[in-house]
Formats: sequence, structure tokens, C-alpha cells
Amino acid sequence: MHRFYWFFFALLLILGRFSLLCSLYYIKTPFGGPLVDSVNKFIWHTLYVEAGVCMSIAFVFYAISKFVRGKGIKILKIVSIVVAAVYLLLSGVDDEIMRWMGQKLSLSYLATYIFAFTDTELAANIFCGDASHFLLTAGIVVAFSAAIIVLSYKMDLALCWKSPFKKNYILLFIMFILAVAGCTSFWWFNPLSRRQVRIKPVAYSFIDNILEIISARNPPADYREGIVALRGNPNQEYPFWKEAKNEQASLDAFKSKSLEDKPDIILLTIESLRGWTNDMRVEENCKRTPNLCKLTKQSLYFPYAYSVGYPSIEGLLGIMEGVLSLPHHVLLNSYPNTRMRSISEILRDAGYHTEVLVGSDPYFDNGMVWFQKWFDYVEYKPENHSDVAIAHRFIEHYNSRPKDKPLFYHWMSCSMHVPFDLPKDMGEKPNDIDSAYMRAVVYMDSSLGILMNEIERSDRAKNTLLILTGDHSIGNSKQMSTVENVGQAADAFTWVSLLFWGLGVEPRIDSRPVSQADIPPSIIGALGLDVSNHFVGTNLLQCRDSSCTMDLPPVYSLRGGSIGLRTDSLTFLLPNVEGADPAIVLKKEHEPTWNTSEPVEGYINEEPFEIDRENLLKTTATMRAVSNAWKYVVYKNKLMPQR
Repeated sequence: MHRFYWFFFALLLILGRFSLLCSLYYIKTPFGGPLVDSVNKFIWHTLYVEAGVCMSIAFVFYAISKFVRGKGIKILKIVSIVVAAVYLLLSGVDDEIMRWMGQKLSLSYLATYIFAFTDTELAANIFCGDASHFLLTAGIVVAFSAAIIVLSYKMDLALCWKSPFKKNYILLFIMFILAVAGCTSFWWFNPLSRRQVRIKPVAYSFIDNILEIISARNPPADYREGIVALRGNPNQEYPFWKEAKNEQASLDAFKSKSLEDKPDIILLTIESLRGWTNDMRVEENCKRTPNLCKLTKQSLYFPYAYSVGYPSIEGLLGIMEGVLSLPHHVLLNSYPNTRMRSISEILRDAGYHTEVLVGSDPYFDNGMVWFQKWFDYVEYKPENHSDVAIAHRFIEHYNSRPKDKPLFYHWMSCSMHVPFDLPKDMGEKPNDIDSAYMRAVVYMDSSLGILMNEIERSDRAKNTLLILTGDHSIGNSKQMSTVENVGQAADAFTWVSLLFWGLGVEPRIDSRPVSQADIPPSIIGALGLDVSNHFVGTNLLQCRDSSCTMDLPPVYSLRGGSIGLRTDSLTFLLPNVEGADPAIVLKKEHEPTWNTSEPVEGYINEEPFEIDRENLLKTTATMRAVSNAWKYVVYKNKLMPQR
């Protein structure tokens, strides 16, 4: 039996992974409903490739064991147990991230959330929101790690090679064949590039991260096409850098104006703002959130606005830096030395006092280093961990601001963050996750009323530009089960909304798609500043009334290996940007046509739409070119020159 040790080792590892997959696919997600719409298809396709990885781990240790003797055998056992336990642990973490966020564990994700433990309240709330499944996952990892330890203790590995030579190598060869067959099943067993994104073992994700970075050392063949599609200049070393020849003169001229001629900029970022649930064109939505409704009717309102990516730190990338996310990485944390110039830094150069008030601990997604770079003052206090509390805190800051400078204030809500916990005096949270979200929406709206009342009665009210948007959206149970087909750049994760209030903006609705990345160029356009920047968006305030027309470029979102492209009437979704499949085409209606009686679950995706094959393939190629070109620009630090 001793010669079968490594085979049993592999079987235990496979059984552990199978148990984790059962808990992932057969137990409802925190948002209700299964993770995918075809559980049996997913669980077996995933198990085949996972079995190959587990058998590969055992095969490698089996081969190494041939060359070690004495104490080396004990060390080999210990190392193999650690590797097995770590693989089960990482796989369990990967599963939990998939259940909560719909994305895979990656090196980028680890870099982003390495300090997540600092926000103990939010981490504890997320754990309590689905404690039974977290404990089940931990229990499976511990149980099968313990089983491997017992197996190792019971068997004397030194006897393994004392059996006949031929039998050892036959078993080694069989394990090799099983390992190769399993690992390659990812490509040959009913391959579907959209599904491959979801069933990819955690080891594959890490390897892909590394290979992607290596492959981006040289410009891709479609670099020029991608840059042009993003309206950059492929002939420049820094294709999106727009150098202002008279920047200092423009800044000096602005600073010399009287305070009355320098408007305050108030930016409100709402956590997890589902665009369909909070669409103020829908009467019932408007009744539910009267403060947001009132603000919308007084604003230039874009109901179809999209985040550049997900999670919150990626939404901030679009809002503050005016650039796109990366398809596989979290840019602000994977590439912390990227040269960029945020809108707040530009406003600071123009004489603004800049502040940010954060409801959730900025260390949670490793964003504090960026906040400190962007703002004169950063504040997060655990006692202000609710929207109403930070609304009142805003009033204190607003009334104590420097009297000789215009203000740029970024207020970031938190109560609509999963798992939608509110202060205890708001009563018990509903067990139904959709009801809990809707309660948090109403609570957020009350905080918005507190903010707006203070701003409107201020002597600066007529000299204020207020901007409201969401950091990202969050999928409902029906949408989560469609991710295989539509990818992670779909509306479930990216559809927010955007509005501009004040400063002479004519209230109206523009139903064309726009991006978070349009916010920074809109601000500098509204102020008339001629400053150097790398913003990829468009000035949405170039037209102050409906008599003016403006050209809006296509809107891109990138997330989890997926890319989305939104034009005036069509949405193109590429679930696997590295694959070969053509994009999925959906028809975008300019008016709400979904089931608005169900504010959360009533919307899934737009309706499928067919276009001619040539146009489809051309658009798909452009989308992949955008992804490739953008990755190269970021990896090579080509957003802006050193200044």
C-alpha cells in the first residue's frame, strides 16, 4: 500500500476540492439563487481540471520522493502537506470571492485587500452576513488537510521505493497521464471561453497574471487600433497626454479671480448604486427616494452611466483619475507607481482646498495611499460608519472650510455596501438580501437630504457644482447566474448613474451611455481650465442646454477578464477578452422597459440583438485591441511623462 501513498494523497486533495465545489455551486449565494444557471455542467467541468491540478501536485512530489532519503523524506512530507493545505485554502478563498463578488482570486486581488483586516467592523459584517458558509468552507479545508496529515502519519514513505521498480514507474506514469488529461481538459473538454473564466483553478489565475505582465513588454500588434478607438494619439509616446502650453497662465488667471467666481465642487460617490433600482425615471423609484428624485429633476441626468470597473477602488480610478480599469488587475494597487494626475491634484494647483470624507475604512481596499496623494485632508472614523453620520460630519466640515478658497469635497457613502448593515437604532435588518438593500437605499436617501439642505441654504449654493454617481453596481441573484454568458463587465457590476447639479446646468435627461471617466474632464471644462491631463473621457458639460449637441464616444468597462462596450443603441459584451469568441450583442432601450415592479430582481440584462457578421467581428477585434493597447500603456507607465 505504501507505493500508493501519493495516489491517495491526490485523491484526498481532489475530494477536498470536490467538497468545496459542492458548497460553492449547490448552496445559494448571499444574494439569493444559485451561482450559475446550470450547476451540474459547471461542477463537473470544474472538477476535471481541478483534479488534474491536484494530481499534478501529487505527481511532482512522487517524482521528487525518488531522490530523497532519511530526513529528506520527513521534510518532503511536511512540505507536501503545507502545499496541499495552502492550495485548499486558496481555492476556498477563491470560491468565497466568487460568491460575494463574482470574480476570481488573483495576485491583483491579494495586493488590493492585503490590509482588509484593518476595517474589522466591515470585515465582521461581511462574515456575519454569510457566516455558515464561511465556516463550512473553513471546515472543509481543515478536515481534508487533517486527513492528509493522518495519511502521512500512517504511511512510511521510505517503503515506497522498496517495492518492485516496474510497479513504481507504472503508477508514476498513470498519475502523469491523469494529471495531463485533467489539466488540459480546460481546453479540450467542451471548451467555452466564457465558461473558462469561471472554472479556472486558482493556480491558473496566478500563472495567467504573470504571463500577462511578461507578454506586455512590447506593443501589441493591434496597439494603434486600440489607441484610436479610445481617441488617443498612437503617434505620441504618451498617447493620452494632452499637454497644455499655457497651463500656468490658466491656473494663475483662475486663482486671481474673486471667490465668487470660483465655484465649489461637491462630489458624492454612492456605494453600490444599482442603475436600474435607482433609475429616477421610474415613478416608484422616485417615490422611494424623494431626495434623490428632487435632485435628479434639477440636474443634467445620465441614467445610463457606467463604472470603468469594479470593486470600489476601481470606481475611484475612473472618478478621480479619469482613466479605464485593467481587464485582469486592480490598477491602483497592482501598479502603484503609475504616473497619473487626478482631478483633485489639478484643482489643488488651481487654488482649491480639497477634502475627502470616507464612510468605509480606506485601508479595506488599500486606498489610503491614493487618498493621501489626492487630498489635502482625509478623514475616516469608525463612529461615522453610516451615511447619516457622515452627512452630519460633512456639515461640520462644510461650515468650517477655509473661507478664502473654493472647496473640492468628495463625500463617499458606505451604508449600501454589502451586507447592507445600518445603525442599531434603525431596527433589525431583514433576512431577505434584496429587502436589506432597499432599506439601505432609503437610508442613503435620507443622508442625501441632510447634505442637500445644508448646501441649498448656504451662501455658496448658487456657486456650486454638485456631481453624484456610484462607485459601481452590484449584481442581483438572477444576474449572478448569467455571468458565464455575459461576463463581469455587464450591467450587473457597472451600471450606475450620473448627474450634474447647479452652476447654470439646464435640468434635462440624456439617455446616452456615459462613463465615470467623463467626470474629471467635465470639471475642468466647467471651470474653463486649460491644464495638461491624461483623461480618456469627455466633457459632458460642453453643452449647457438641449439646443446644443455633442458627440459622445463609446463607453468601455473592464473587469475580471471581461470587457464591455456601450454605444448609443447597442451593448457589446466580451466575457473572455483573451478568448476567440465574438462579442455578445444586446439592444439598449432608451427608456425603462424592464419589470420595474421588482426594483432589485426586475432587471437582468438587455435583450439579445443580431448584427451582420462582418460588423460583429470588426467590433470584437476593436474591443480586444482596446484591452491590449490599454494594458501596454499602463504596464509601460505611458499615461503621463515625468514632470
